[in-house]
Amino acid sequence: MIRGEKTILRAIETSDVRQLWEWTQDAEIMRLRNFPVVPTSLAQAEQDFEESLGQDPSLVRLAITTLDGKLIGETALRNVDYRNGNADFTIAIGDRDYWGQGYGTDAIRALMQYAFEQLNLYRITLYVHAFNHRAIRAYEHCGFRHEGCLRRAQYLDGQRSDVLIMGLLREDFEEAESQRSHPEKKVMAGR
Repeated sequence: MIRGEKTILRAIETSDVRQLWEWTQDAEIMRLRNFPVVPTSLAQAEQDFEESLGQDPSLVRLAITTLDGKLIGETALRNVDYRNGNADFTIAIGDRDYWGQGYGTDAIRALMQYAFEQLNLYRITLYVHAFNHRAIRAYEHCGFRHEGCLRRAQYLDGQRSDVLIMGLLREDFEEAESQRSHPEKKVMAGR
């Protein structure tokens, strides 16, 4: 388990699959995740989960729970390249009751700390819709920086949408964590 201040990241269990599947049937959640809603049966989701166990060493997929164990989302490092120290990052808080309360930011921090300290990664990349301002703020709070824009790369709601590329280097994360722990440094640096 990976423990944050508000969240715990843990392995996804078979008992989580139903809830994770239900979130994939929610159009708004999938829109923010940049996935189309594809009608899938629970049985298929359970079979896919069972078949995927341990199959992909370049995937670190984790459940996000509250400290008291309530499943509220999932996160992952994908395409983990241990040789070069790179990975792609995704996160989704599926339980809307936990949106906008810092749970996502806490889960990001916890996973980034694990990625840099335990997996010895150096760089994390993510892709986010330009209209997803809540997610962008959370990423920025954790030290992610804007690196580019894939103009009109996605087709959503009858129109094209820009996708932002954001990156986080180990030192970016360490700086963001230092500023969070010592806010006076940020004030002094701004003088």
